[in-house]
Amino acid sequence: MLAAITVLLSLLGAYFLPYLFFITPVPLIILVYRHGMRPGILVAVTSALLGGIVLSTVPTMIFLLILGLVGLAMGEGLREGFAPHRIMLIGTATSVISLLLMVAVTALFLDFNILESTFETMERSLQQALQMYERFGIEEHPLFKADSLGEFMRLLRLALPAALLTTAVMMTFVNYWLARLVLNRVGAKLPWLKPFRLWRFPWYLAWGYIIGQGLLLVTQGTANGNMWFAIGLNLQILFNYVFLLQGLAILWFFFDKANLPKVVRWIITIFVFNPMFTTIVVWAGVLDTWFNFRKLGQDEPA
Repeated sequence: MLAAITVLLSLLGAYFLPYLFFITPVPLIILVYRHGMRPGILVAVTSALLGGIVLSTVPTMIFLLILGLVGLAMGEGLREGFAPHRIMLIGTATSVISLLLMVAVTALFLDFNILESTFETMERSLQQALQMYERFGIEEHPLFKADSLGEFMRLLRLALPAALLTTAVMMTFVNYWLARLVLNRVGAKLPWLKPFRLWRFPWYLAWGYIIGQGLLLVTQGTANGNMWFAIGLNLQILFNYVFLLQGLAILWFFFDKANLPKVVRWIITIFVFNPMFTTIVVWAGVLDTWFNFRKLGQDEPA
């Protein structure tokens, strides 16, 4: 049954919603947690073979096998009773490996560069948007002006490692959340991450943010082919996300303290995503690693 569900998800992903393809590890996580690794491997192979037969493509079969690694790893982690943050680390690591393998398999079996194709599609979409702006006389965004579009696309290519890691984290989070939801409904008592308002990342991660910003400042004007610029750009993107989360957690903590209605909280949160306010929230997250604005106790993870 779980093999059939895995194949169904891959079918829906292939023909209707591509993102469903990335939650195919969920049935395997459930199976490995309840019955162990050996049945999990058997179902992973069976579902890959079925998927390949139904969709009549070898890459689909290989993709399902690769994504099966995520399900097997996370399921075994849950079975061993690992803490949620360790499950997230395991899932993220195997997700990164899976995404890289999928890119390699696509290039090998289909002679198709999925990354380059994605960038080309994105560039065409932006060019069409520019043409619509010109047609309707709308003032275009400075970032997407015709003379800066090429530079924007080049930066996107440089930021590929950060995008890959961010995708892996999101993929892991969704798979973990769905698997836990199902397992807890059938009697398991799996732990979840700490309440969002108490999230606080280790203090040393702030140095990742500072180093990223520093590298961008030092290499400013030498972005073309500069390895240090690319490292700084990826660090900045990654740690912007990290400390945006921590900054939002601080906001949510004080929302709870003030007992604000949910509607008001969400309205304020939406306004926070204005670029000017977002920078303030990110810096609040960075400084919180040292100053502990919420005065969280020593029992909270630093």
